[in-house]
Amino acid sequence: MEVHSYGNRSLPGWWGNEALGCPRGTRGNGRGYRQYRVLFGKLLGRFLLSFCLGLTVCSGCARPPHIEPILLDPATLTPPQLVGIQAGKGNTVELRFDKSAWIEPRSIKIQPSLTVREIKDGETVCTLTLDGQGVPGKKYTLEAQARDERGNTSEFLYGFYGFNDRIPSLLINEFITTAATTVLTQVEIAILSDGNMGGVTFYEGTKTVPDKTFIFPSFEVKRGEFILLHFKPEGTPGEIDETTDKTIATGKGASPTAYDFWAKGTGNLSEDNDVLSLYSNPEGRILDAVLYSSKVYEAGMKYNGFGTSAMLEKVLALKEEGAWVFAGPDPYPSDAVNPKGATSRRSICRDSRFTDTNSKTDWHIVPSGSATFGAVNSDAVYSP
Repeated sequence: MEVHSYGNRSLPGWWGNEALGCPRGTRGNGRGYRQYRVLFGKLLGRFLLSFCLGLTVCSGCARPPHIEPILLDPATLTPPQLVGIQAGKGNTVELRFDKSAWIEPRSIKIQPSLTVREIKDGETVCTLTLDGQGVPGKKYTLEAQARDERGNTSEFLYGFYGFNDRIPSLLINEFITTAATTVLTQVEIAILSDGNMGGVTFYEGTKTVPDKTFIFPSFEVKRGEFILLHFKPEGTPGEIDETTDKTIATGKGASPTAYDFWAKGTGNLSEDNDVLSLYSNPEGRILDAVLYSSKVYEAGMKYNGFGTSAMLEKVLALKEEGAWVFAGPDPYPSDAVNPKGATSRRSICRDSRFTDTNSKTDWHIVPSGSATFGAVNSDAVYSP
């Protein structure tokens, strides 16, 4: 077979002639060969172009494979977070998480020392059963580790108070929000039944929006007694918290007929726009509250006329907990006790029968000199 060179490739002579349109057995002249070579190049170029376009069109028409998107739930990536803790009945402590959680038994440490006998977990509320009951109202700290079902873990250190199942019936009964040379701003609490004050918590504000906080220690009280809580104390030796003897405190405004307590590190109560509240413990149920404000609502005012978003939050907290009665669906300053006219000698108080309808009608301002801290209230009403 005769072989001829075509560029860099070796082809049979007859293949080259037929491909270039030459009769078999002839090669044609050089000029014709070049013409045929050019023609062959054009044909080959068109073929390759058509082939590539065909591939492009086919690939464009082909349906791409379906790929399922991977969706990551942030809740599966974060560990359980403790949102609250509270001592309960039967020597138990309840831990509330934002998702189902499991407690690592070996990580649990309670100070002062309490021993955990049983753990019930795997839910959003986990329960620890203790070997013994804590002291009512006494503060304890719990350190532990929690994990979720995917193994995400978190550590926490949180305080709780010994469970008190003998909380007395209590009312905020009288208060002054203007201090003087002889008296501090103060609140009187009336005791309507026997019990123990351990853990009972007073807030200026509410437990969700607290401005001032005072947690009472464990001590016994009886029906008909009174407690006086003094604010912005001066640090004198006579500012003694009384749990047995009502006569030992000699600080400014102390009463020999009431248990006196001093809210150290606090300032005066708000003079004309705030909430006072009592709870069974710092995170417990509300026992009593009073809303007072001298504000006047006008159409278009922000925060329903209460002045600040924080104040409106306090008011809404009372509404949500059913601790105060409002005239309509939305709260306004007109629903509050108006403290206008009250002074250090003209207190704001309930009547002598401890009337409690959770509304402004329970309250009045007494004339000068008629404040009765540590005793039954006066029914006399101040007239400007």
